Amino acid sequence: MKNKMLFIVFILITTVLSGQENSWKYFGQTPPDRSAELFAPKIINHLAHSSPTFTPDNREIYWSTVGENNETRKIFFVKFEDNKWSETRLAQFSGNYHDDQPFISHDGEMLYFASKRPKVKNGNQENDIWISNKIQQGWDEPKPINNLIGFWTPTVTRNGTIYFLEIIEEIPVICRAELINGDYSEIECLNEDINKEGSRNWCPFIAPDESYLIFSSDREGGFGSGDLYISFKDKNGKWLKAINMGDSINTDKQERFPGVSPDGKYLFFTRWHSSPHYHDLYWIDTSIINDLRNSNK
Repeated sequence: MKNKMLFIVFILITTVLSGQENSWKYFGQTPPDRSAELFAPKIINHLAHSSPTFTPDNREIYWSTVGENNETRKIFFVKFEDNKWSETRLAQFSGNYHDDQPFISHDGEMLYFASKRPKVKNGNQENDIWISNKIQQGWDEPKPINNLIGFWTPTVTRNGTIYFLEIIEEIPVICRAELINGDYSEIECLNEDINKEGSRNWCPFIAPDESYLIFSSDREGGFGSGDLYISFKDKNGKWLKAINMGDSINTDKQERFPGVSPDGKYLFFTRWHSSPHYHDLYWIDTSIINDLRNSNK
C-alpha cells in the first residue's frame, strides 16, 4: 500500500513539473478545450493571414499578416530565448513583396511560403511557392520550389509530399505533388469530394501522415461565407466525402487557413473579424478531428 501511495505521489509531482516546464509554450496561454478560443490576440491584432507554423521544438513561431488596406503581406516571427518570448520580428527574407502562408517542414529544416516576388532580377512578379533552408543565422536566400508547382498555401507531409492551391481556368483547385528522389512528380488535382464544382475550395492543411485534409470551402450547406471541412482517406487511399467541421469551429463569418501544432494537440484557423482584411486567429483541441473520423466510419 505504501509503495502504491509513493507511486501516485511521484506521478502527481511529475505531472505538475511537466506542466511548469511547458508553461511557456503557445505564449503561456491556457490551452483550449472543445470550443474555439482566440490565440495570441495582442500579437496578431486582427491581421492574421495564415495559421502559425512552429519549429519542432515550439521555440519559433511564424505567421503572415495582411494590412488594413490589403497592403503588402509580410511574414513575422517570435522566438523563445533567455526564458522569454522575443518581440515580434520581420522574417529576414520578407518585407518587399507579398509573402504569405509560411509552413515549416516537420524536421524543421525547410520553410515553405507563398510569394509574389520575381524569380529573376527585374522580372515580373508572380505567385509561386518558395523554400528557404535552415542555417545557423536563421534561413538562407529563398528559391522558387519548381516552375510547375505552386500558387498559394503550401502544406507538406512528413515524407515531403506537398499540397497547395493552384489556379486552373481562373478557378482555385487543391492539388498535390509527391517528392520522389528529390524531385516533385506531376501535379495531381484532388477529386470532386474536395474540389467541389461551383465552390471556392482553398487553404489546405495536410496531416503529417496524409491521413486527413482540412480546407476551407463555401459550398452549399455550410454556416456562412466559408467553413472548414475535413476529408479522411479510406483504406485504398481515396479521399472520402468532405465533412463540415461543425459549429464549434464554423460561424456565419469566413473560416480558413487551418493548421495543426507539431504535437498534434491543437488546430488553428482564422476567422473574419469585421471585414475581409481583418482576421482573428483561433485554436481548438484536435479531439474534434478524432470525433469526426469516428463518425465517418
